[in-house]
Amino acid sequence: MAILHVVLNSSSDAPPSAAHSDYITRHGDYAKMGAAVYVESGNMPDFAKDSPQHFWEAADAQERANGRTYTELQIALPRELSEAQRIELARAATREFLGSRFAYTLALHNPEAADKIEQPHLHLMWSERAIDDTTRVIPEERFFKRNGAKKDRKWNDQNLADELRGKWAEMMNRALENAGIDQRVDPRSLADQGKVAEALLVEPKMLRRGTPEEKEARRQEIAEIREAKAVLSKIEIAAPDLESVRQADQASQKKLEASVEQIETWEAQELSKLDRAIEALKNMARAAAAKVKEVLSPRPAEIPGAGNPQLQAAVDWFVKHGLKSPLEEPQYQKKPYLIAAYAKDLSTYVDYTKTADDKAQWLKHGQVLCDRLKEMRYQRLKEKYPDETENRLRIAAENRLQLKVPLGKSQEQSKHRSRGGRGD
Repeated sequence: MAILHVVLNSSSDAPPSAAHSDYITRHGDYAKMGAAVYVESGNMPDFAKDSPQHFWEAADAQERANGRTYTELQIALPRELSEAQRIELARAATREFLGSRFAYTLALHNPEAADKIEQPHLHLMWSERAIDDTTRVIPEERFFKRNGAKKDRKWNDQNLADELRGKWAEMMNRALENAGIDQRVDPRSLADQGKVAEALLVEPKMLRRGTPEEKEARRQEIAEIREAKAVLSKIEIAAPDLESVRQADQASQKKLEASVEQIETWEAQELSKLDRAIEALKNMARAAAAKVKEVLSPRPAEIPGAGNPQLQAAVDWFVKHGLKSPLEEPQYQKKPYLIAAYAKDLSTYVDYTKTADDKAQWLKHGQVLCDRLKEMRYQRLKEKYPDETENRLRIAAENRLQLKVPLGKSQEQSKHRSRGGRGD
């Protein structure tokens, strides 16, 4: 029965490439193990064209420390094929896997197992450094360096083993079909094929070392497993209808998506209602707080002169515009006559601010009132005393003073004093 056995070995801890080449070609110390069925090397650079073994020796010597000098495939060949058919299949697989870009050595073995059954298999070792017209002529001192032939990163692909296993299964099935053999192999695992019981019945390897009793016990174990496999091979288990399973899964997925969409719509609606309710509660709380503040706000104390209509009109104007009433200022409460003067100045200011810009400026900057009052006093004094100096007018407007001496006389007295005379 044809079996599928593909092992990819790729490790920097593998034996030296020259020694492994001797092992698979049965040269050197390994010649005593018997000759290989078939040996072939190819795609060698110019410095090793006539001696493939020299290439592997150079790889051991020139490759960087802890670097992989080779990668290897071990593949079981079908017993159902003849020796010539196995060789042709092995060579075809080498061309399929490596093409003409990687130096390799191929060897076929056909040892006899302890149970007297032949075990034909191949060893294919190759260098990961790509060879083309440029790198083929590089000398061996530079071939394995950074500035020499570059390693192809495809050999680091995590799916490489599965890819090679699938390709080999296709080629092996084609070879069996061409030979008229009604057997096929499946690259999937036994568990993926639905053969769960067979997946658990794994044959152990025959012991090369051990006592006769241990070897005999291992033979009996293998015989029992093979007998169980033979029984299982006669039992047909219907494979699951994967298409029906896939359609059912798609239907379940659509129902789940519809449910999720419905839940999201409901969530948006409920959140919208909740947001509106929260906003309404906030507005109610703001209105209640404003009402409480209005009720608890302190009222201005009754002071002399508070019943003055002119003063009351000024106070109402302040309250209307959200400004602080002058009746709350201590200096006005103690001196009622100052309130009357303040009200007079205020009423004059109200008449003076005719434009909307002036009022907006006043509402934005409360302090501008004092500056405007001072400026109005200054303008009135300037009209009354046109010949007076600006400095004296500013001081009088600041301190609410009345000027007694006109500017003309003051200037004449100053001029007279500067000449040394007396004033009038």
